[in-house]
Amino acid sequence: MRIASPVLGFCLMLAVVLACCCLGDVTTQAQEAATSGYSTDHIPSDSIAAFFLPVGEMIRSPDLELFPIEIAQAAMVEQLGVDPLHISDVSVFVGMPGPAGPQAGAVFRMNQDYEVSDLSEQIVASSEATVIQGHEMYPVTDAPNVFLHQLDARTYLAGTSEFLVSMVEVEESVGPLPSLVSKLRRRPGLLGVAVIEPIRPMVVGGLGQVAGRMPPPLQKLARFGEWTDALLVQVNYSLMSGSFEVSAIAKDEASAGELESALNESIDFGLIVLRQQMLKEQQADPENAVNQATMKYVDRISAKYSDLIRPTRKGKTVHIKLESNIATTGVLVGLLLPAVQAAREAARRMSASNNLKQIGLAFHNHHASFQSLPDRAIRDQSGKPLLSWRVKILPFIGEEALYNEFHLDEPWDSDHNYRLLRRMPETYVDPSVPPRPGYTVFQVPVGEEAMFPVNGTRQFRDVRDGLSNTIMVVETNRDEMVPWTKPADVQLDAMNPIPQLGNTHQGGFHVVLGDGAVKFITTNIDLTVLRALVTPSSGEVISGF
Repeated sequence: MRIASPVLGFCLMLAVVLACCCLGDVTTQAQEAATSGYSTDHIPSDSIAAFFLPVGEMIRSPDLELFPIEIAQAAMVEQLGVDPLHISDVSVFVGMPGPAGPQAGAVFRMNQDYEVSDLSEQIVASSEATVIQGHEMYPVTDAPNVFLHQLDARTYLAGTSEFLVSMVEVEESVGPLPSLVSKLRRRPGLLGVAVIEPIRPMVVGGLGQVAGRMPPPLQKLARFGEWTDALLVQVNYSLMSGSFEVSAIAKDEASAGELESALNESIDFGLIVLRQQMLKEQQADPENAVNQATMKYVDRISAKYSDLIRPTRKGKTVHIKLESNIATTGVLVGLLLPAVQAAREAARRMSASNNLKQIGLAFHNHHASFQSLPDRAIRDQSGKPLLSWRVKILPFIGEEALYNEFHLDEPWDSDHNYRLLRRMPETYVDPSVPPRPGYTVFQVPVGEEAMFPVNGTRQFRDVRDGLSNTIMVVETNRDEMVPWTKPADVQLDAMNPIPQLGNTHQGGFHVVLGDGAVKFITTNIDLTVLRALVTPSSGEVISGF
């Protein structure tokens, strides 16, 4: 058997390493060494994260007696030329992103001598070294700008070229990350450490961008980057016992209090979502004794496990620690996975609903400014559609600067306008849809019997069925998504539009009504009612949708 690329080869090595870390417990030797610290050797001063994997101590754990070590050992020797039992530990460092992309490196410490010639071609492309800034480097096969350096017969360094040179040349590690690592006491298991200060503007900015799409009870968590200086993750996991601990070191005790409060509010919100989801599933027969007992069990078990993950605070450090075994972890996952999925979907639905509300508000502001809804397209003098209504309302969703960059007399796919496709505003994003840059499922129904005719515009006074009874914007299926700048929208099947609308969210889809209200319509809606909602002036009487 051959592995086609070094990437797969490294994946095999890391699979063994991670399996050992996740399934193994430490040996007596590890426990005796627990009083020692973590090495800061070869950590570049500008590093922002480090991961320490004590492979050798874990791989010999009694917990791995049933793990197919012999198979993994034979495969790695054959494919990579490295026996996993010869790996003592692995340290991985991550640097600041640079012009060439992410910067990272790793230190592999062995308990047996290895020469570069012992390594498979799946790792190094050639045993002949390339000299970079005075250091012999061996290019990693099929991995551009990634090199291997032999420090001695039992120590190898690997990483992107500039970062690797820094790892080789560093004599005394200084900076926020090495300083923090030097103070940590060695503990059983895998450790991950990250410092926030060097990347605080990126963290704060990134979380700030998504804060508005989060449910209100979770929005405080978007201030994590403001409150926190460092994050530590400790994993000590074995088949029958183990622990997972996350520690956030805050800037001060006040910030630690804010973080603790935000985490507790998020847990409370999760419990509410779980209960609502379970109640929804029991709606078919809420008086049934089994259903009632199920709800009591959900309340009891969710309260128990929520208590287990409640944060604790000591000074300016906030901890969350889980201690469990395989059996209880399996039960926990089985119970909470549906809840997590439900919470994620609830958050996505809320985000989509908020974005649609912004679109509905923009339509009303456009109507107030121009005494009509926008045309479905920006057109040239002959009436040919050039750009979408989504471009026309940009000034009404806070994107006037982007609007001014468009050449409104050119089609959406002209050389100039096409370059703006990837700058789609967040307002047109539905989080439940797999990301496809520049594409959206938010569309208007087009047709002579819809709110938006093929040609021309409508005023609100033309909607004789009532604004609250007429669909203005729809959330289409994923396979109906369109480039947001393209003058293309869904023309609903008059007989049965459900297949064009029903798969973005489980059980239904959002619509914006003419009055700006956002409604979630289930896929089991009466088709007569749905058809009546699409038409603005057909005179149907609608109720109870």
